Amino acid sequence: MTTTLAIAGLLLAMASGMARASEPLNIYVGQGQMPYADDTPGNHGLFGDLMEALCLHLQRECHYQSVPWKRVQLEMARDPHGIVLNLGRTAEREAGFIWLLDVLPSAYVLAGREKSFDSLQQALDAGPVVVMGGTPRALELQGLKQPGQAVVEVTDPAQAAGMLRSGRVRSWYEIDLRVRYLWRELGFPADAVQIGKAISVTHSFIAGSPVLQDAPVIQQQMQQGFAAMRQDGSWQRILARYLGDEAAAQILRDMP
Repeated sequence: MTTTLAIAGLLLAMASGMARASEPLNIYVGQGQMPYADDTPGNHGLFGDLMEALCLHLQRECHYQSVPWKRVQLEMARDPHGIVLNLGRTAEREAGFIWLLDVLPSAYVLAGREKSFDSLQQALDAGPVVVMGGTPRALELQGLKQPGQAVVEVTDPAQAAGMLRSGRVRSWYEIDLRVRYLWRELGFPADAVQIGKAISVTHSFIAGSPVLQDAPVIQQQMQQGFAAMRQDGSWQRILARYLGDEAAAQILRDMP
């Protein structure tokens, strides 16, 4: 009788695990995240294309949800099947997420028109600085701002690029790859933007909800899948699609 109960319990646990594994993952994409992530069919960005391949490796159905960036972290935090693309791993966020996969480093820079800026204070002294609202970058700038200085928060980085191009702001605080991507995508002259030294560097992750079910298994499978993609060249092809061959090769050289 005891043996029968033990076997029944084991079968029940296995069935429960299989049921969870068959449930779709909810992939949250913050709006305005290119070249990293987007909900446009056929143009999902670096992280979106990577996640599509990883979903195949995980043998899980994935549902993509596009959410304004200020809300995406709040919505996925309560989702036991929630995963968010392109999240910088910062001290403020450390305890709030399960850090599933380290994808690539991200350098935060100041872009200017007439000149480059190598510090936030230098940029604030020169005039208005535009930044993506709801990000640690915005909080950093607001904390440094003095009377008479201006920080402009936007919800779309393409809007920030346009404001810099038109001269409405003096500088733009953003991830270097996004500055270069959007400047080219919007058709602005390459010599019309000056990019300063990195203010800081963080790592951009695919992160899970703090209540993500089967997180250790998902994390291990994602890391194995990503290693295989780096080995067979498919990750380099994704990078080259959005950033060009030269930038893709440089990123791979810089990755451990």
